[in-house]
Order: sequence, then structure tokens, then C-alpha cells
Amino acid sequence: MMSQHDRLTDDENATMRILWDRGGASVSELAVATRQPADTTLAVLHGLRRKGAVERQQDGRTIVYRPRLNSETARTHSLGRLLCGDATPQDNGLGVVVLRESDVDPQDWADLQKEIAQRRKA
Repeated sequence: MMSQHDRLTDDENATMRILWDRGGASVSELAVATRQPADTTLAVLHGLRRKGAVERQQDGRTIVYRPRLNSETARTHSLGRLLCGDATPQDNGLGVVVLRESDVDPQDWADLQKEIAQRRKA
């Protein structure tokens, strides 16, 4: 799966949102949805596969890409980067995030605290 150092680009985030919504899609479906050429879409998918965020599966004669990284985990990692002061301009200027205790799943909160503690040790 993705390491804490692997960040998704804007194009990768857009592709992941489509995959999360649909559960999977072919290169041509993603190219239409993102309004990008198929070769650009394929390059984005290659980067996502390298990061462990998607998997490639044969579905008959079509190759379908499915998310391996779930949206909750991606959100937790993004929040962790923001809270640790590790956010970058590519994080789309999230700015200030205000959270209520009820906004965060207890397991996500525990995972976030663990990630913060690990980063402080490094």
C-alpha cells in the first residue's frame, strides 16, 4: 500500500475519486471522465499502480482499474500531513481544517495519532 511519503497528484486524486465512485473503470472510461487523452490517463494509472493505490484486473477483454486505497485512508493521510505541518502546495491549499470529535471515526483518529507519533520520532 502507499507509504507515508507517496502523495497523490491532482490528476491522481481526480482519477481516484472516479474509481471510488464507480468501483472500477477502464482507461477509456477514465479518459472520458477526466477529459484527458488516453495516454495521459494511462500514465496517471501507472503512477497510481506504482504507489499501490490501484490494481489492474482483466474483465473479459477489458482491463479494469480498481482502487486498493480507500477514500477514508487517503483522507486520514491527507489530514495527517496537514496536522504534522507536512502539507505541500499540491495539497490544494486545504488551509485550516476544523474537526469535531463526531467528524472522525475513532479508528481513523487512532491511526492518525499513530502516524503523527511515528513522524515525530523520525
